[in-house]
Amino acid sequence: MRHLYADFVDRVEKPMRYLGGEYQAVVKGDGVAARVCLAFPDVYDIGMSHLGTKIIYSLLNRDPRIACERAFAPWLDMEAELRARGLPLVSLETQRPLCEFDLVGVSVQYELTFTNLLTLLDLGGIPLRAADRAEDATLVLIGGPTASHPEPIAPFIDAAYIGEAEELLPPLVLAWAELRRQIAAGARTRRDALAELASRFPLYVPALYATQTDDATGMTVVGAPLDPRVPPRVGRAMVADLDRYPFPSDTPVPYAEAVFERASVEIARGCTEGCRFCQAGMIYRPVRERSPRSIVESLLGGVERAGYDETGLTCLSTADFSSITPLVKQVAGELRRRGVSMSVASLRAYGLNEDLLDELALTRISGLTFAPEAGTQRMRDVVNKNVTEAHIEESSRRVFSRGWHRLKLYFMIGLPTETDDDVRGIVE
Repeated sequence: MRHLYADFVDRVEKPMRYLGGEYQAVVKGDGVAARVCLAFPDVYDIGMSHLGTKIIYSLLNRDPRIACERAFAPWLDMEAELRARGLPLVSLETQRPLCEFDLVGVSVQYELTFTNLLTLLDLGGIPLRAADRAEDATLVLIGGPTASHPEPIAPFIDAAYIGEAEELLPPLVLAWAELRRQIAAGARTRRDALAELASRFPLYVPALYATQTDDATGMTVVGAPLDPRVPPRVGRAMVADLDRYPFPSDTPVPYAEAVFERASVEIARGCTEGCRFCQAGMIYRPVRERSPRSIVESLLGGVERAGYDETGLTCLSTADFSSITPLVKQVAGELRRRGVSMSVASLRAYGLNEDLLDELALTRISGLTFAPEAGTQRMRDVVNKNVTEAHIEESSRRVFSRGWHRLKLYFMIGLPTETDDDVRGIVE
């Protein structure tokens, strides 16, 4: 079938962002009970490196009743072409416009992509405001970190999924597809179907809650639910045992260059630290670990099935993984035999195990990363970052003594109570 964009896609930067057909992409026919599009609110290069999208894409497509496809926010040149020609944004797998799916899921990672969400809806043929959508229209569902505070985009979404997706998202998708069929048959209204869905799953449905203006601040405040089936406070979904959902190694391999071209595996979820600036450290509690066996199988699966020559171990605090040293030793040994390199996510700048550093030094890692976050001790104390300048200097000495020539430090600008001296401290 000739692609909808075939006549002009060569005029835009990186045409492969929009054509699909990648190795390990899943294309299913019409005989499915539910069809979902994961619409990532950023360009292909970034979205194809997002681990959450990989997890959900593989999770949903393992169910033969569900077809899960992908779409990404187009770059400015492609957006202009689509608008000039009156063409919709379509999925990579089957070239369907977003408005033809049962559900469009958007993982919103941070607030600056809120406007990209609106672009996805507009180009996908979905009315921007939930109140303007037809009774049996596509469900717009957001997830990810900012789903925990969705009010700025509440008028534009049908629901926000609160928490982790692995256990409850597949049955939610199937339940909505059935409810949508009932709406189309005249057996339910959209509002009734949303209330039914919210009674069974961890969903915040803005249309089902009263709002009022706070006299002191002038801000809109969410009040009591408008339907007795809807909970006053939405609970958070959490996966107790990560090994029940092995990290996927069968996800699409990007044709266009991605930001991170490696086989990365989430080794744990949650964090023991209590940094005040860290949203993820709060919303993904408690700490849960994957078994070393599951991690190794997923990592090697990504290398062997997708051909990656670089791998990564990732979580909020890699060095806090309970068996990190033997894990790195086992992984490094397997990768050395295959000529594959390994990276590790940001490490704490204190208390690093000597054996861990020795094992990392034997792998093909070009450098390590620490995250002091702030340039002065005062600012680090404010955000509860338990690291001192002495910790940083000592860890740096230990790293360089093992032959590394590069060390990356992460800092943030704009923290509460920050002064010019705190910013200058980053440079000093």
